[in-house]
Amino acid sequence: MKILPKYKVRNVAGEDIVMVQGRNPGDMTTVIALNETSLYLWNSLCGREFGQEDVVVLLTERYDVDEATAVRDASEWVATLQKHNILG
Repeated sequence: MKILPKYKVRNVAGEDIVMVQGRNPGDMTTVIALNETSLYLWNSLCGREFGQEDVVVLLTERYDVDEATAVRDASEWVATLQKHNILG
């Protein structure tokens, strides 16, 4: 999977966000706020192919988390991006 290049992180009023336009005229725009960890993952993985296991490695290398926690967090992060069609 890969973060689609049309999605960019913007800093608005000190908050790092990604704006996702609705697909249909009646759909609302979704704003996803990125915390420090999410921004780190985004910046580390943007522009390249990756799998959930790559997210786990990044989390365990940078943060003091056990592998089970990293797997859970990586799964949630990837699922959020998939839910909003940010991954291709």
